[in-house]
Amino acid sequence: MKKISTASILAGGLLAGAAWLAGTGAAMADDWGIVTGSLAVQSDYRFRGISQNDNDFAPQGSVNWSGPMGFYVGSWASKINFREKELGLLPDSTKAEWDIYGGKHFDLGDGTDLNVEAYYYAYPDHNDRLAGFKDSYYETIVQLSHSFDKLSLTGSVAWSPDFFAETGNGVWVSGLASYRINDWLSVSGQVGHQWAEDLNGLPGYPYTHWDLGVTASWNNWALDLRYVDTSITKNECVGLNGPGNGHWCRATVVATLTYNFTLLE
Repeated sequence: MKKISTASILAGGLLAGAAWLAGTGAAMADDWGIVTGSLAVQSDYRFRGISQNDNDFAPQGSVNWSGPMGFYVGSWASKINFREKELGLLPDSTKAEWDIYGGKHFDLGDGTDLNVEAYYYAYPDHNDRLAGFKDSYYETIVQLSHSFDKLSLTGSVAWSPDFFAETGNGVWVSGLASYRINDWLSVSGQVGHQWAEDLNGLPGYPYTHWDLGVTASWNNWALDLRYVDTSITKNECVGLNGPGNGHWCRATVVATLTYNFTLLE
């Protein structure tokens, strides 16, 4: 069987979805909301502080629908590399993450928003049978945000009944602050903490992560430069992720270039 590349998996699905949505016509957008998308490249894809792409560049993309009464659905994809082949765990390494999510925003008034979301993290090329476990999992995420003119604060709680790699109950909490300096420049920072039932007590778990960065926007483009770090030491990171992967948890600066576009409005 011809091997399908990671780029084909990511681009094919996202572009097919975008083409279908664009083909429905502007009349649909008038009644059913707005369809947007994004294309991005990151110097390293960090999820809650830990590298998902072996500290390498990661192309990414998304398609999102925002509908009436605060409802929304979307899909996001990224190149990843868990290095299972290099570690001798599987014949091939997992190279793609493809997420699906949806939820509803509740406008509580006076600049306060409540967002309730279901989020599914999928790894379509992970060999569940040979690995003996599934990487894919879902979370329920609740976010409460408030805007004070230029300052925005967001608190988040996420819960999974069976976290990544079937590691039992997982809980994540975080606080994020963002300050808009002017029309094109903002600064933001986040502190988060992750628990996972079957990982708690292992080296580095549970752990805390944090980041601080600046975002510059121009027309449809955005450039984000962000310092990212975790409480996990290099040796603990090796214990969690395998030999040669101690650099996945170390402090780094991540650069992200994003192009945002509208498909239907």
